[in-house]
Amino acid sequence: MAMEQCEVHYLDAPVKGFWQQFGLQLQRLGGRLYRWGQLAEQRRQLRELDDHMLKDIGLSQADVERIAGRRIFWDDPRRSGEVVDQRYRSSGS
Repeated sequence: MAMEQCEVHYLDAPVKGFWQQFGLQLQRLGGRLYRWGQLAEQRRQLRELDDHMLKDIGLSQADVERIAGRRIFWDDPRRSGEVVDQRYRSSGS
């Protein structure tokens, strides 16, 4: 008696859908990690500017403390709804 291979097509769509969603979640996670790295670097650079450089870009030490001081790297103003002055946005934002 020969065994026939039974084709199971009803599993194809859910499995493909799972991997597609898994890939999208990985992309989102990668994007978020990249953004957190950008924020940490931008805040570090801003804290390193001296008073003369800050004056050139129209900021004070108080502004720097508000923008970059004691913030955790994942504190993203875009996600929290914080109003960001348009003068300080990069063209890619």
